Amino acid sequence: MKRSFRFNKLYVIESLEADEKQTGTELYNDLLRWKVIGTEKLSAEIINANSKKEFFSIIQRIQSDCKKEDIFPIIHLEIHGSKYLDGLVLNSGELIRWMELYDDLVRLNESIGNNLFLTMAVCHGAHLMQLIKIDKPSPYWGIIGSFDEIYQQDILVRYNQFYDEFLTSFDLDKSIERLQKANEIMPADYRYINSEETFEKVYNDYLNEQFSTKAIKKRANDTIIEENLNIVTRNDKRKFYRDFRKRLEKTKKHYFQKHHDIFFMIDKFPNNKNRFKVNVTP
Repeated sequence: MKRSFRFNKLYVIESLEADEKQTGTELYNDLLRWKVIGTEKLSAEIINANSKKEFFSIIQRIQSDCKKEDIFPIIHLEIHGSKYLDGLVLNSGELIRWMELYDDLVRLNESIGNNLFLTMAVCHGAHLMQLIKIDKPSPYWGIIGSFDEIYQQDILVRYNQFYDEFLTSFDLDKSIERLQKANEIMPADYRYINSEETFEKVYNDYLNEQFSTKAIKKRANDTIIEENLNIVTRNDKRKFYRDFRKRLEKTKKHYFQKHHDIFFMIDKFPNNKNRFKVNVTP
């Protein structure tokens, strides 16, 4: 499968306690800095985030780099995930909630036309995608993460394999395969999810939520109250429900296109219309 996104710099953001194995630093020192030597078009940098303020300053700096230096980043996070599944826990003990990170990633990814690629050495990191809204731009082009708890001795092995392949062949499929097979004695649920798959999931969830019989009936009843409609008999109410459902069904295509264009930033980046194809119909 052809996967296409622009990138020219890899940022490793690390926030681990001093007595822990610094897996991000090791990944950078042992592999990443050597893989980019000799190429003018690719660079790598490791940055430590020791507080919540520092973390968001780093994200803002990356966005500034994108604007001023024409950077298209890959961001690799080496940070603990909260056991409550609600965000990242920094070495300062501060919590960065997924929603806070989501909003910043949306702004960053929108500024570079849906090219942001995230790799997450974070327990439960893939839970970020559960917050994604259909009426906002995508927060990433693609993401690699796990819904499960992951372990230090496993993280370094897998991401060394992934980036060794990716920064050599630039073949994402081969790289993901190497990541998943890197440590077969310790199975882990690392998943690659792209923005198209994300849109399909979020849109189908939206349909199931907004177009279920229960949801449509509630919306119809709300309309009756809001517009102070005089519907007395049971037959009149049934007819109103049928007509209301038909009107809603007719809006599906319009709102699908509207949400699709927002999510993939078609207005700002018209070429994205051809870049992204989704397997879902209104």
